[in-house]
Amino acid sequence: MRKTIMNYFALAAFLVTTLVSFGQVVLMGDPGFSPQNPADCNNFGVGGNNFFDNGAAGNYTANFNDTTVFCPDLTTGTKMSLTFGINAGYEFDVDGSDSIYVYDGPNTSAPLLGVHNSSTDPNGFSHIASWNNPSGCLTVVFISNGSVQGTGWVANAACGNQAQPFEPHIEAYVNGVGPDALNPSDTGFVDVCFGDSILFIARPLFPYSLESTGYGYSQNVDNMTYEWIISDGGTYPDNDSIWFTPPTRNGFLVDLKTTDEFPQSLRMLCKVRVSQLPSFAGTGPLEDTVCLGQNTTLIGGVTPTDTVGIDIPAGSFQLGGSFAGLTYLPDGSGAQYNAPIDIAGFPAGATINTAQDLNQVCITMEHSYLGDLEIALQCPNGTQVTLLNSYSPGFIPGGTSGGGTYLGDPIDDNGGGGPGEGWEYCFSSAFNTWGTYPTELGLGNTIPAPNFGNNGPSMNPNGVYLPETSFAALAGCPVNGQWTIIVQDNLTIDDGYIFEWGLFFDPSYFPGVSGYQNTIVTEGWLNDPTIISGQNDTLIVVQPNVPGNYQYTYALTDDFGCDYDTTVTLYVIPTAEIFDDTVACNFAMQVSGTQAFDDVVWFSPDPEITFSPNVNALNPLITTSAAGTYTVGFVDQSCFDTLYAQIIFPDLPQIFNDTSVCDLSFDVTGTDVYTTGGVWSSPSADVSFSPNANTTNPTISSINSGVYVINFEDNVCGNSTSTTIEFIGPPSILGDQVVCNYSLQITGTSSYNGGIWSASDTAIHFNDPQLLNPSLWASFHGDYILTFTDTVCNVSSSALIEVIPSAYVGLSDAEICAGSTYELTAISFAVDNFVWNTGNTGPTITVTQPGVYIVTGSNVCHSDSDTAVITTKVCDIAAPNIISLSSTVGNNLWTVDHTGLVKFHCIIVNRWGNPIYEFSDPNAGWNGRTQGGTLVEEGTYFYTIDATLESGEELQKQGFIQVVH
Repeated sequence: MRKTIMNYFALAAFLVTTLVSFGQVVLMGDPGFSPQNPADCNNFGVGGNNFFDNGAAGNYTANFNDTTVFCPDLTTGTKMSLTFGINAGYEFDVDGSDSIYVYDGPNTSAPLLGVHNSSTDPNGFSHIASWNNPSGCLTVVFISNGSVQGTGWVANAACGNQAQPFEPHIEAYVNGVGPDALNPSDTGFVDVCFGDSILFIARPLFPYSLESTGYGYSQNVDNMTYEWIISDGGTYPDNDSIWFTPPTRNGFLVDLKTTDEFPQSLRMLCKVRVSQLPSFAGTGPLEDTVCLGQNTTLIGGVTPTDTVGIDIPAGSFQLGGSFAGLTYLPDGSGAQYNAPIDIAGFPAGATINTAQDLNQVCITMEHSYLGDLEIALQCPNGTQVTLLNSYSPGFIPGGTSGGGTYLGDPIDDNGGGGPGEGWEYCFSSAFNTWGTYPTELGLGNTIPAPNFGNNGPSMNPNGVYLPETSFAALAGCPVNGQWTIIVQDNLTIDDGYIFEWGLFFDPSYFPGVSGYQNTIVTEGWLNDPTIISGQNDTLIVVQPNVPGNYQYTYALTDDFGCDYDTTVTLYVIPTAEIFDDTVACNFAMQVSGTQAFDDVVWFSPDPEITFSPNVNALNPLITTSAAGTYTVGFVDQSCFDTLYAQIIFPDLPQIFNDTSVCDLSFDVTGTDVYTTGGVWSSPSADVSFSPNANTTNPTISSINSGVYVINFEDNVCGNSTSTTIEFIGPPSILGDQVVCNYSLQITGTSSYNGGIWSASDTAIHFNDPQLLNPSLWASFHGDYILTFTDTVCNVSSSALIEVIPSAYVGLSDAEICAGSTYELTAISFAVDNFVWNTGNTGPTITVTQPGVYIVTGSNVCHSDSDTAVITTKVCDIAAPNIISLSSTVGNNLWTVDHTGLVKFHCIIVNRWGNPIYEFSDPNAGWNGRTQGGTLVEEGTYFYTIDATLESGEELQKQGFIQVVH
């Protein structure tokens, strides 16, 4: 039997009962609210200060070391907060030799948030459980020494549903198909051709939602609100997706604001650019008629100067601003809270020069007491300007108190209850419609806060305020970098939220206003067998081989993938014929089909070309010593018509050199092969080609690591070449494991190049982390992530192990009334299953007979047992029959001896049967007086007792009492 443990739990039960009876007041020394007994977040911490040191009315105890845990009931709140202060009903006096430790979790194994006393934090401090802490608990440890003690603290612990972080994302699909077209992802450009439509889709992620964690509030795509603003000035539905068709060939800004039900809002900005229309002025032939077989010149170009390019007008993007999201402003005594924005993309070296360069700053927020706030804006080089100063003394000199005025429509409580309604307050030194905050508030410029603030006066948001320090003081500040809103909360009563805030710069600074310029990716005359020279960007020589109207097309593709072309017509007079432009393999071509009226003379401007048996053969064998594109022709000696053709002699295909990749796939680039392409192959069945083996630059994959031979054969001539790839795949390790006895022998690890093991916590130890299959042991139970990293390729694989703690159960002996029932309950730790020697299961059994009761508790790895002895006693009532009211030895009060009662009522009557006194507490008694307090006369009186024993048996006792004075 474990009496020490059982006595501890009895004391804990007594303290819990005491705390509940005093409205959940927590004294240091109380166990607090563990995960098994969490605080009711609907009531806890909302009625004033509720956390005190153990010194009651005096100093806290010397040499004191105790732990108090605060955990929320996750069905009503998700995060605990603590506030220590020195004003507004708070007290904080902890000597510098003593310390308060606050941990981010349900025990001291959690991360340490801070160590505090009146030396380190003279004005107090506050903490809130982080989102890396799924329990939402905070653990407070107070340690005092034996030297000097302070008066302690009067603080507040609270809980509530805090804003759950989420991730905004945007995807864009040109004409609704293909991959996400945003480059870079989320905030980049969508480049389209005129007439294309774009499907924009909001795809936020919710790692902390009710759906993901089982607590907090719901966050999903369907219960968010979306606001789309596009600089074309159009109106778009508040859906998670919209269609946008650019109305003109310009650039457009797309601003998406995503808001959850908390509410918290996040914004994301991307851009659309529309391809510009080129001009093909001056494109065409120098002559509009030629003889068949004769040549003429065609000039190609897209500008009046015949230079290939695009003239794109400067695009002007509508100013949209840059925004930061939700920031909680808890109760504070001089604590500063920062909400930063990282600005990038403005011209390099751009700085603020005038008060108008920063058009305005807007903050959407709520706070339940304006009088303790200071708000400043800090630019990337550290310069600060004051937006609002309502407290003195603070970190900003001066200050005009706004008293009890609100900001927004807040929830006016001690914190932790969530946000009210944020209102947007804007400040500008160039475009303000009102004066500074002290001026406007002095004129009574407030409006009611109707929803949460009980119509209390709130600072009017329906205008633009002049900041208390001009934005001209920001001269010299760089535009690119981190801008920060700094809020200092100087009193420990009220909290608030910044829902979002934004910077609006002058349009001359905004990214993209200088426009964009399309570039040509491919351009030129479309291939034609009659082009005999000058296959360049402006000038070609053609020799048509078909009589009649002959057309040539000049085409280009810009960097947005948009195609443009123009077609010109040449009239051809019939004459001699030569073969079409062609491809010849192995550096030789046997000419056929030549038509001429008389003898011919073949020629070529390229010295590498030879004609066999001679240049006078009608259909010679044309050969070359080097690959390339060659022009050949002949002159009809009868009519002196000259005809031209091109022969392409392909070289051997060129592919990548032998290589090694830290992957099981390799993206081929740089393959040099004739336009008809080729076919990839490998002698190994492990190797595959995607999307297929006919792709010029495919992705080559293997199902296993190793060195593989890769072959390529071109389609035009059947020439082939080979290379090798060494694939190094990721390591393979064990799966997720349950670990008993705190140790594990790892097996089954495979890695092409070996590697090294690591763990997510220093509680895990390896005998040799460089072994493929080391053994490990854990210092503590818990969940740990094991990671194996290939040290050659730095590729990792991970697995989760759960180290199971030892089970514990405990029982207490008990004495019960004969015939009664008793609920025997086992206390436990890390127990999943309970089995009793009676055959029952579960932590509690009903006992009706004396005896020895044994319970065994177990989990997947361990078990523990304990024994309780239950005995019985006789339960009854006995009463004396005489009292002496003047006695000094204890016989002046008539009382009842009793055992095992659950119900009791006694009535005393005089000799005439009239009731003179009654009571229902069996531990009370009768002092010889009436119910009204009058002393009775000497004589005989009679009693009747109605009672119920623990066994359920009902008793009635009657008798007389002889009273003497």
